[in-house]
Amino acid sequence: MIDPRRVIGGLAVVASATLFGISGAAALTVDGNLADWGITVGDNNGSSWTPSAALTGTAFGADGSTQTTYFLEDTSDTAGASFTVGPNQGGQNYDVEFMGASRVGNTLYLAIVSGVRPDNGFANYGPGDMRIVAGGGATYGIEMGGGIGGGAGGAIDETAAGSTYGMNSNGATTSYADAAAAQNAGSIWSDVTWLNDPIAPQTPTQFEIDGNSTQVGTADYVFTRNSVTSQHSIIEMSFDLTYLLGASGGTLDIYWGPTCGNDFAHLALLIPVGDTGVPAPAAGGLLAFGLLGLAALRRRRAR
Repeated sequence: MIDPRRVIGGLAVVASATLFGISGAAALTVDGNLADWGITVGDNNGSSWTPSAALTGTAFGADGSTQTTYFLEDTSDTAGASFTVGPNQGGQNYDVEFMGASRVGNTLYLAIVSGVRPDNGFANYGPGDMRIVAGGGATYGIEMGGGIGGGAGGAIDETAAGSTYGMNSNGATTSYADAAAAQNAGSIWSDVTWLNDPIAPQTPTQFEIDGNSTQVGTADYVFTRNSVTSQHSIIEMSFDLTYLLGASGGTLDIYWGPTCGNDFAHLALLIPVGDTGVPAPAAGGLLAFGLLGLAALRRRRAR
């Protein structure tokens, strides 16, 4: 019998996507409904996940202050743990399907659609935390929250407790505990301790704070359960880029997946100097307009 958590083979393909710009600032609201992204999320494969032309125009803003891009892996919402979704075994409960980023001035908006619910992926696979690696190697964590499996419940926001999941050797969730009191959902931290998923090659998927950790900010944040769709979850957030980047601008690599570590979305952004709302140093010239690139890596492991 195939372990629904496992997948077959070696390394999966790396997909790339087109660079898009916004010709004008888009009005985005962090509410878990992605209609303002031009995205419909529905059950029974009734989704349309290509962002609207307003977010994917071919011309960048004249002042270089807006950018957007997205990763789209699949639109399947096959439920359960024993199906094949995309190139891997494992099913909807851990599938990462869409991740989008839209920068308007110094505010970054992020949206994720997946089968990983905040109540522990229906049964076995908890949501991991978001890991952001800035240029120069500084790493930040955004607490995604969650809870105990099986509850219907509603969406969680930045007032919800953070979460820590224990896992067995197959990556299935075996326990749940609230994170430290300060580590609420949507909180953004530096100098944290990352916990890896249990199966080689191990990947950081959860974090814990300690006496060396610093909270640098809190995102406007929502993580849906059944309020929009019962077969997908939607994560939407926004935060000030000055939490992560100063006047020098730079790169941000953004990673998210379930705690089992079997599926990941990865967006790579290059923010131009001075575009984070902090004046650029007088001696520094503006970088050429930054590329937003992305890659999605879906790892496939042998039994």
